[in-house]
Amino acid sequence: MKRRGIFGGTFDPFHNGHLSLAKAAAEELDLDEVILLPNRVQPFKTDRSAAAAGDRLAMVNLVARDEKIFKVSTEEIFGDEISYTYKTLCRIREKTGGERPWFIMGADSLITLRFWYKGEDLLREFSFAAGLRPGSSIDMKKVDELRRDYGADIHLMENTVLDISSTEIKDRIRRGEDISTLVPACVKEYIDEHGLYRQ
Repeated sequence: MKRRGIFGGTFDPFHNGHLSLAKAAAEELDLDEVILLPNRVQPFKTDRSAAAAGDRLAMVNLVARDEKIFKVSTEEIFGDEISYTYKTLCRIREKTGGERPWFIMGADSLITLRFWYKGEDLLREFSFAAGLRPGSSIDMKKVDELRRDYGADIHLMENTVLDISSTEIKDRIRRGEDISTLVPACVKEYIDEHGLYRQ
């Protein structure tokens, strides 16, 4: 049975911080593949510079083309309903023969996981790889509580933290500044070719 990781996000756009976190999870957990799961942008989170779902998916597909360990799932991006992580992971689990995938996330989100939709079931049924993100830290007391209260399978990653944000990338594009150190080359080429985030 394959060892899979699932890494969800808006990926607007997919940047080197995402890439670093996904690669760290693959290496530390000896994963056979990492499934990139672009989310549907919620109406209350959209801004005028948000890229369309098709563009965000295209950029993720380009990254997966260049990084063979990556696969792409469209489970959430074109859905009409609110995407709940628990339901998505259950569907992927069914499609992959009932395996228990690793859900890759930021350590800051891990601490709030019990309050998500069916959060307690999430913690009991799936495994979690938590990485540091810019400005975040790991509260070991709360991690230990999740392990004790729910038998949660949690791996705390030793990833390199890259101080990159999608907002910063969009701001740079609007100012006509270079983003080549912030995103994979294929993503930069796509953004340039399609004129994304300029307004």
